Amino acid sequence: MEPLERRKFIEAIQNFRLIDDTFFNIFMDGNKSGMELFLRLILDDASIQVNELLTQREVPNIYGRNVRFDMFVTDNTGTEYNIEVQRDPSGAGGERARFNSCMLDSLTISKGFQWGKDHLPPAKVIFLTEHDPYGAGKPLYHAWRTIHELNHLRFDDAAEIIYVNTSWQNDSPLGLLMQDMYCQNPEDMHYRELAERASYLKSNDTGVSAMCEAMEKLVNDGVAKGFQEAEENIVIRMQNKGKTVSDIQDALGWTADRIVAFLQSRNLRPIK
Repeated sequence: MEPLERRKFIEAIQNFRLIDDTFFNIFMDGNKSGMELFLRLILDDASIQVNELLTQREVPNIYGRNVRFDMFVTDNTGTEYNIEVQRDPSGAGGERARFNSCMLDSLTISKGFQWGKDHLPPAKVIFLTEHDPYGAGKPLYHAWRTIHELNHLRFDDAAEIIYVNTSWQNDSPLGLLMQDMYCQNPEDMHYRELAERASYLKSNDTGVSAMCEAMEKLVNDGVAKGFQEAEENIVIRMQNKGKTVSDIQDALGWTADRIVAFLQSRNLRPIK
């Protein structure tokens, strides 16, 4: 890493807060105790223990758009979680929640799954939003399916969407956690386990180096993803203009099999 680039990264690191998704993802990477604190306070359940914690988990979808989870978590009860930091309200809408919940289930259903014999684990999609998503002044908003004709009896699909309003801040345990999400200085944090982790990533030489490497990877991955999306758009435009698979091969250097598979994933018929 060039010295100038490293200095820019270090400057950005000092300004990071947990409400910034880049920092939140790196902060939580391998940090089971930190994730347990969040889940225990959000769900008001001190018995939760994190069994598995994966950051930036990408779930492939051969029929359409893939999804990359900020956090994929399983706990000691078998419940699966997708946790997302969303400062932009458009990224936490109902349709996005529905999509993430479906993709969360796709991780579990494997070949040979039998309805009535096998069971899906409980699934919770949790959005940490910068602003109050519904403007009602509540710290949490729980969404689940209900049966209208049965006085909105909860539909037993074991799926739930939770919006956490991080602007709801007071001296309650959850309110203090929300305050910690906006602290640039670890010394201002209320929860020791969060402050220690933040201090390590912002002040310790090893932690700062790990942060810089992770940020460099994110930048490089973003560039690579941008190139891939640009190439995919070219394939679609060439297809729409009547170009053949061979024409696209010559333009991009993709294999014929890759072109055919990509076009079929977009419900397009390759032109031979």
